[in-house]
Amino acid sequence: MSPKLINKEERKQEIALVALELFAKKGFETTSISSVAKAAGIGKGTVYEYFVSKEELIVSAFMAWLENMMGQELEELLLTIAEPEKRLRKCVQTMMEQFISDEQTVKIMISMFQMMLKDDKLFPQNEKFRKMFQMVRKVFVDILLDGVSQGVFRPEIAKDAEKIAINLFAYLDGIAFHYFLNKNDIDLMQQVDFYLDHQIESLSKT
Repeated sequence: MSPKLINKEERKQEIALVALELFAKKGFETTSISSVAKAAGIGKGTVYEYFVSKEELIVSAFMAWLENMMGQELEELLLTIAEPEKRLRKCVQTMMEQFISDEQTVKIMISMFQMMLKDDKLFPQNEKFRKMFQMVRKVFVDILLDGVSQGVFRPEIAKDAEKIAINLFAYLDGIAFHYFLNKNDIDLMQQVDFYLDHQIESLSKT
């Protein structure tokens, strides 16, 4: 009987997802490679066959979370919406709905920023991490440019589409943390809709 073939990329993703769950529960710093290996049902040495360091594992785990946030389901959903304004609104609403429905998301974001404060080179300088955020921004940029091509958004915003996408993403980060600190006083989706109403108005042709 021939040995079972292992897809290394799939196995790497599985380990990253196991690590992600532990990082969300315990934080990046207090989670050891040994505990990840135990949770994944493998030896510690096997983890190092896929990740050269704990830092690489952290980045891969965070990437797995980002891919889940901006995964294929969202991409397929957006393809069903022809109107750029509705597509932009649906994209943002879906991301925020996932945020408030999954407490793990908040814990991961907080742990990530704690790590970045201690080592600002860990995430931003990682090429895979940068490419993933570029991919997320591209979703917004593509919607904006499609809106221009359809004559829905003002033509002059095309040259600033990347900047608008960065600002939109930054707003979502900020309002998400603000909500986390003031859950009893803020209706997150109401605030997001309020922001989008004004943002879409400023983008649209009068």
